[in-house]
Amino acid sequence: MVKHRPKQPGKNRFKPLALSIHIIAASSMGALAWLPAAQAETTRSVAQATQQFNIPAGSLSQVLARLSAQAGIYLVGASELASGKNSTGLQGSYTIENALSQVLNGSDLVAVAQGDNSYALHEQASQDGQSVTLSTLQVQGLGMDGSAANAYRVGDAFAGALGNMSKQNTPFTIETYSENYIANLQARSLGELTKFDAAISLSGNNLLTENNAFSIRGISTDFDTGQKLDGMNFRSRAKDLPLEHLERVEILKGAGGFLYGFAAPGGIINYVLKRPTDEFKASVSTQLMDSGLLMVHGDVGGRVGPEQVFGYRVNVVSEAGDTYVDDGAAYRKSASVALDLRITPDLTWQVDALVSERKSYGGYFSISPNSDGSFTDRTVSNIVSPIDGDKSLAPDWTRYESEHITTGSDLIWQVNDNWNNKLSYRYSTSYRNPLMPILYVDGDGNYSATLFNYNNLFKSYQTQNVLSGVIETGPVTHNMAFGLSHTRTISSNSTGIGTMSIPLGSGNLSSPVDFDRPVSHLDKSDASFNEYSRITRKEAFISDTLNVGDSWDFIVGARYGSLEDKYGDYKESEITPSFAAIYRPLEWMSIYASYVEALEQGGIAPNTASNAGEVFEPLISKQYETGIKLDYQNWSANMAVFQLQKGLTYTDGNDVFSQDGEARYEGIELSTRGKITEQWLVGASAMWLDATNRKTTNPSLEGEPIQGVADKQFRLYSEYQVPNTQLTFTGGAQYTSSVPLDTANQWHVGSVTLFDLGARYEIDLNKQLLTLRLNVENLTDKAYWLTSAGSSSIAQGAPRTIKLGAQLDF
Repeated sequence: MVKHRPKQPGKNRFKPLALSIHIIAASSMGALAWLPAAQAETTRSVAQATQQFNIPAGSLSQVLARLSAQAGIYLVGASELASGKNSTGLQGSYTIENALSQVLNGSDLVAVAQGDNSYALHEQASQDGQSVTLSTLQVQGLGMDGSAANAYRVGDAFAGALGNMSKQNTPFTIETYSENYIANLQARSLGELTKFDAAISLSGNNLLTENNAFSIRGISTDFDTGQKLDGMNFRSRAKDLPLEHLERVEILKGAGGFLYGFAAPGGIINYVLKRPTDEFKASVSTQLMDSGLLMVHGDVGGRVGPEQVFGYRVNVVSEAGDTYVDDGAAYRKSASVALDLRITPDLTWQVDALVSERKSYGGYFSISPNSDGSFTDRTVSNIVSPIDGDKSLAPDWTRYESEHITTGSDLIWQVNDNWNNKLSYRYSTSYRNPLMPILYVDGDGNYSATLFNYNNLFKSYQTQNVLSGVIETGPVTHNMAFGLSHTRTISSNSTGIGTMSIPLGSGNLSSPVDFDRPVSHLDKSDASFNEYSRITRKEAFISDTLNVGDSWDFIVGARYGSLEDKYGDYKESEITPSFAAIYRPLEWMSIYASYVEALEQGGIAPNTASNAGEVFEPLISKQYETGIKLDYQNWSANMAVFQLQKGLTYTDGNDVFSQDGEARYEGIELSTRGKITEQWLVGASAMWLDATNRKTTNPSLEGEPIQGVADKQFRLYSEYQVPNTQLTFTGGAQYTSSVPLDTANQWHVGSVTLFDLGARYEIDLNKQLLTLRLNVENLTDKAYWLTSAGSSSIAQGAPRTIKLGAQLDF
């Protein structure tokens, strides 16, 4: 329900940083008192108990991953020990040791108990007669592979300048979405992939327009540097990189400062491209929506040549058909290739390329609520009630087109046992061509439509070299990283060619007008006509992660560099530090605190503002975060308490864009994921966020909530596998509280609760796995509004959507 709320005096909101001290102290004391005894008892009972296993045949790595997840144990061993080996699977009741013995039979491998529910893989006999053993601290458990069998948990993540790290031992919040999770959700957009993460806002699915509503902890990611591909800059305004080409998606929540370089503190989205596999891999998958939109995807990878020195991975996607909006249509195609060459055992060269393009018809930019429905009124007022997601509000000739091209190269040198060097380069272009209206709508649905007709071309170039290694100094181990980075981003558009905004007319949303098309779409070459942004970032960084005994880590890092804006007419240099401490009272528990600073470029007034194109000075943002991470057997849990301060930008009632004051975000984020039983998987998360305007010269804004940001979000996802079958049922729920749309906190979009249901069934076809999937999104066909952080714009949420999918793995 849409409400008109009278303005109220500011409330005394919760103080999460103070509250965190009590929560962490209470949680730690209770856990320390109870968990060691429970751990010992659980270890004995689990090892001796007989369990029912139902694991199909497959590669040995896959079978071991399923076994470790079902049994609730850690399997420790280098991936190459299981590489190239197959298993007949496991059916029936076994103790853990008997199950491992049965699965490893004929593989020349054995599993040796290490205590604390972990087992290490050994070769039965090597050429010198000695077995191979690796420390549990040196290798990642085979079960932490992001599969459903292990609750989609992934043990490590890329942490920018710090490289790949155990997620449990990072003093930041990083969420990882695995390839298996992407496939089982049948997610085709970033918004769909992250919908069960409470720290991420509800956002669109890329079917009709671009996804600019995506925000992390209430903040939109940096348009220039907020997205990465394999850790290197990928410049795109929208969030529509095709997920089918990705091994996983990693999202750093909060300021990326030291880890990734100068950027707005709205988090970092790191896409990890699919790379060559050690074993031959091939799959074909399809997806069909109830609207008639059909997608086909092929994936093949492996290694060839003497001693398998050459690796390849190729993915191709095609999609076409009608969308859920009346008279809407979408077309999409993409292809990627990733190659590597093992020049020597210590030197590897890898290259990749990805090309994607899509076109959507029947969409609009956004709805701008106002008092009279005219395009001249920019003051937020009565908000029209939510409109069904399948109702068309724009003519079918409206169009959104985008194209991405990116290429990358890495030269990875293992200098010696302790040091390695990685030299990387990435180039990307992102083209967008919107021919779509903004609808200015009053509370009764009366509206005026203004067509925006322009295109953009965004370019990015980054070169980076990172030298990392280990230095031992008595009881302290130093994990060092030294890096140099040079990034240039260039933005241009078609301003000066034709007319950018064209009034189309007026009507009422109960019966939208099918306006005549006044112009044709612009040519792609027009996008480079007017260059309006050229920003160069030159940076040097250093970090030292100090391991002090088994229980303490300290991280000290700093990034020095310059930020030069050609059209903003400034060049600023800054040192941005980062400090963190991690304490592990138990092997599976980490308590941490961190501080991060980040330099970001100043705001740029959007095209819709009266001062469009005005560039403001760069800013420093600061983030404080403390929390607890638990990673115990078959479940994980996290709690983070954070405060982030950044520059405040907003567009006032006179349509003037300003940079003035401070936006402060204080919140608590909770999440957990695990297997409650062998068959039952549960994931849940919650976030309470207090986002307010501070230190502004406008008294009417001081202390008011930041527009477009919800103060509470809750998410739940679950799967249940029917015993002794390959049938799994899935379901999820999302709750988002009401959202203020105006800077004075008078007009709100109502809260929304959405539900999903689904199922999948796996069929073993003579060592080829066929997976059938059904996903029903927005089960109750709820009408609701999507909002955008820092904006008064709204858009229709998607209606009930049904997806049928099939995937055949060879």
